[in-house]
Amino acid sequence: MEGTFLRSAVARRVFFLFLLSAFVPATLLALLSYGHVRAVVSDYAQRQLVQAGSGHARALYDRLLGAHFILNANAAQIRANQEVADADPFALQRVFRRSYLVRPERSTLRFGTPSGAEPPRIDARAAVQLAKGEVALLLAQPGSTAGRAWLAVAVDPAQVAGGVLIAELQPAYLWGDSEEISYQTDICVLTEGAVVLYCSSGKVSSTATSVALRRADVPADSADGWLSATSGLFLKAKFGADDWNIVALRPGGLAIASLTRLAQTYLGVTLLTLLLVALLSVVQIRRTLVPLERLIEGTERISREDFEQPIKVERDDEFGQLARSLNGMALRVGQQIGALRALSQIDQEILSHLHIGQIVVLVQARLLALLPKAVIGVVLLDERSADLGTAYLQRVTDAQPTKVPLQLDPQKLANCVHYRDGAWLPVDGPDVPRFVAMLVGLGAAHCFVIPIFWRDEICGALGMGVADQQELNPELIEQARDLAKRVGVGFAALAREAELVLRAHHDDLTGLPNRALLSERLQQELARARRTGKQLALLFLDLDRFKSVNDTLGHDGGDQLLRVAAERLSACVRECDTVARLGGDEFVVLLTGLDNPQQAAKLAGQVLALLSEPFQVAGSKCFIGASIGVSVFPADGSSAEELLKQADIAMYRAKAAGRGRFVFFEESMNVEQRERAVMEQELHLAIIRNQFAVHYQPRVDLRDGRLLGAEALLRWNHPLLGSVSPAIFIPLAEDAGLIESIGPWVLRQVCAQLAAWQAAGYAVGTVAVNVSGRQFRSDDLVAQVTHALESTGLAPHVLELEVTEGVLIDDVESVIDVLGRLKQIGVSVALDDFGTGYSSMAYLRRLPIDVLKIDQSFVRDLAHDEDARNIVQAIIAMAHALHKSVVAEGVETLVQANLLRSWGCNQAQGFYFSRAVTAAALEALMEKTLVLSDDTIAMARI
Repeated sequence: MEGTFLRSAVARRVFFLFLLSAFVPATLLALLSYGHVRAVVSDYAQRQLVQAGSGHARALYDRLLGAHFILNANAAQIRANQEVADADPFALQRVFRRSYLVRPERSTLRFGTPSGAEPPRIDARAAVQLAKGEVALLLAQPGSTAGRAWLAVAVDPAQVAGGVLIAELQPAYLWGDSEEISYQTDICVLTEGAVVLYCSSGKVSSTATSVALRRADVPADSADGWLSATSGLFLKAKFGADDWNIVALRPGGLAIASLTRLAQTYLGVTLLTLLLVALLSVVQIRRTLVPLERLIEGTERISREDFEQPIKVERDDEFGQLARSLNGMALRVGQQIGALRALSQIDQEILSHLHIGQIVVLVQARLLALLPKAVIGVVLLDERSADLGTAYLQRVTDAQPTKVPLQLDPQKLANCVHYRDGAWLPVDGPDVPRFVAMLVGLGAAHCFVIPIFWRDEICGALGMGVADQQELNPELIEQARDLAKRVGVGFAALAREAELVLRAHHDDLTGLPNRALLSERLQQELARARRTGKQLALLFLDLDRFKSVNDTLGHDGGDQLLRVAAERLSACVRECDTVARLGGDEFVVLLTGLDNPQQAAKLAGQVLALLSEPFQVAGSKCFIGASIGVSVFPADGSSAEELLKQADIAMYRAKAAGRGRFVFFEESMNVEQRERAVMEQELHLAIIRNQFAVHYQPRVDLRDGRLLGAEALLRWNHPLLGSVSPAIFIPLAEDAGLIESIGPWVLRQVCAQLAAWQAAGYAVGTVAVNVSGRQFRSDDLVAQVTHALESTGLAPHVLELEVTEGVLIDDVESVIDVLGRLKQIGVSVALDDFGTGYSSMAYLRRLPIDVLKIDQSFVRDLAHDEDARNIVQAIIAMAHALHKSVVAEGVETLVQANLLRSWGCNQAQGFYFSRAVTAAALEALMEKTLVLSDDTIAMARI
């Protein structure tokens, strides 16, 4: 570096400016980066603490719920006069230290070892909680060890004084394992009064108390050097106790220590960068200062659109070459920048606002800037009519273009195809286009018209009216063509945007709004409902039996049916309402501006009536129907997601209730959904743990009281839930697909038991096994039955398979084929729950079945309902006419048994004779003598 460099004042200023320009941003960047990183680190540490505290609170609450569940089961055993020994001792020892049964006269230790102190007293607050059948959380009495907690439940909530079961929680279970807490993190649990119940480390109990008293989290740079986060554990509602505070603590210095090393490294890098910038600045300024100043002056002139004065740099190096290139570019830019600016504005309008009228204004403004004496006109065709359009006419003296409706000649429009690049049109004579006549009327002597195309069709025209044709040179005409093309691009973009919006928000098959548009409208209507105080409702609709129609008539027939269903739905709602298709056979109707839910109920009834009418599809008449779930704002939710979810849940309730109806959402449905999920999980485990058992309900010959057979019924005995009703777990297994595993298992169990009975000499007769609809529709039912018979060596005639009428709905011909193959094996087939389902006499005559089973809903009302008696007599007579045996289900009284016998019913089963019993109990029953007289039927009861 030569010393003469610093003699120049400009050089010195530029040099120091370079240094300052490098130093200031580097310093500011360093400070901002340090502050940002510090904030990010602190925020991350704080969020970790919040997650640790809230996670510990949730785990603590779950453990309290688990202890409540076990204690409740213990209380239920006491209430049922069972011993505690029936419960799982390991679970009790893991959860509780000891438990007492507290009665007014005395307290009895039920479990564990005595502690030397009485259990805590039941205060008034806990007594109220117990009287409601809830659990009460009690803390140790004053003076006792902190952290001891008790749970209390009433043995009988209706009589709290009859006994309260109080159990002390194991600290290890209640507070959890401290090793599971995050590294360098301590957890403390305190009461609302800041009394420490538990701390993972005794060193932080005072800090946790301070945090709880301040009721605020401690920042990382606080005086005591701790970072904290407090989470609440709400116990009042469920446990009748004051809420607890979970305080998570971590040393604040851990989050800050790493920042010091970062700052030191950053400082060294910054200083090195500044030194390098200084050296390079000195070298480059010396070599570029003078030519750079001239180039800067030239570029500044170009930026001011001064293209007349060239840049003077007489050098043979790169600076000279750059100067010559800039001078040549300035000439071209001066000619094109105006056109490019106009085109850019048009493109921006196309990409942002997409308003065709504004595009026309920009085109006319650009052409008037080039031709200030001209008249510029743009005509746009109406999309809905080929002979209508709108003309935009403007002169330089007009503030806004004049907008004029225009009647067009289709023939003249068609002739424009022959001059796509534009042409001079005549301005006088009978064939002058009206558009050209308008330009002439504003002072034009000559008119040059360029057609505007979109998809190879004319969508408009650009006209330039001038006094002399020489005013339009080739460059101006080329620019006009580019502008006309931009108008066509605007048309294309507008159409494409409209098509995209239509596809994105509407269903391709039915044209109805889709889920996205429904969500958007629902959000808008929710906001309007909040302003107006009105209600709105969602009808979540699922077509019944659509799959059957779709399978029978094919996808084309199914699509046609969906379109007709969409038309019917649209026809029965108001213009302000929305009908949307979510997919498949699911529709949603959004009803707005309701005064009460009854309006939604009325429309739901109309929808059901419309959809229950026959559909004419592919030349066939189809009947479907629908199930509808209804949710109402604000009663059932405040957000779009909530309302859709609640309506969906209600729809499934409608299907479960028998389809063809509508059901309003109730909060209990959510509870049922959660219980259903837990039950489904337990059902999976039940298969693995062999918790299922097969019981047998005897079937009796009504003529002489002999035992003719039995029906195999599945039972589930859960270790905690006890005996679970088949009405609960069988439908759940069907929905979850587990019935395909359970069904074959039951079939094998029954065949093995029958074979064992035959080997022992018992004459059990025929045993019926229920076959679910899902199992029946599987491809390997016949193979399953064959395998079960062959593997046990059982004769087929003693096995009877029961199918419900529901299987007939899907595909009767397929059902007849499967039943026929089962008959060929040699097993009997019974039609279960007859009269409650399909009940088609035409198909009943063709079905290869041996037994009709009268549903218990008819038998139940025989004594007092004449219609029920008539139906049962008709079923018996019809079955005998078809040479089929009849079995009556659900016989519970002597009157019912005598009536059925008098009408010729062959067999009966029900509680009057026997409940479903174990195999051993059925063996004992087979050894007894059954007697039937004219007036009574006497049978050994179990």
